[in-house]
Amino acid sequence: MSQNEIKTAIQNAEASLNMEGLSVSDRTKALCEKLLAKEITMAEYIAIIKQNAMVGA
Repeated sequence: MSQNEIKTAIQNAEASLNMEGLSVSDRTKALCEKLLAKEITMAEYIAIIKQNAMVGA
């Protein structure tokens, strides 16, 4: 995916979540960008999200 396509995909996903009354943190959007740009793997993404969820709990 190109950087433009990645930005558009994240913006569309964020808009969809906003319509449902949910929000997305800047940190999560940045991680999604890294995932879609293949800078991190899905396993790494999930591990980071889980770790952040435990810290925030």
